[in-house]
Amino acid sequence: MRIRVRPAGIIRRYAEEKDMEVSAGLTIRGLISLLAIPSELKLMVFVNGQRKDADEILEDGNEVRLITLLSGG
Repeated sequence: MRIRVRPAGIIRRYAEEKDMEVSAGLTIRGLISLLAIPSELKLMVFVNGQRKDADEILEDGNEVRLITLLSGG
């Protein structure tokens, strides 16, 4: 199946905006692992404009937006 990945901010160091062929049943967590995004980065993920959690199963044609949560003091 085909999805579109759209990283934002610091995540662009690890992934570029692109269309990807992935296996059916892939979760957001699996996609993050496949892209080798470090687990210490805290992400918000939007699929087709709606916020989703890491266990969401992706579907053909999904657009996945990866955004880093910032913290500091």
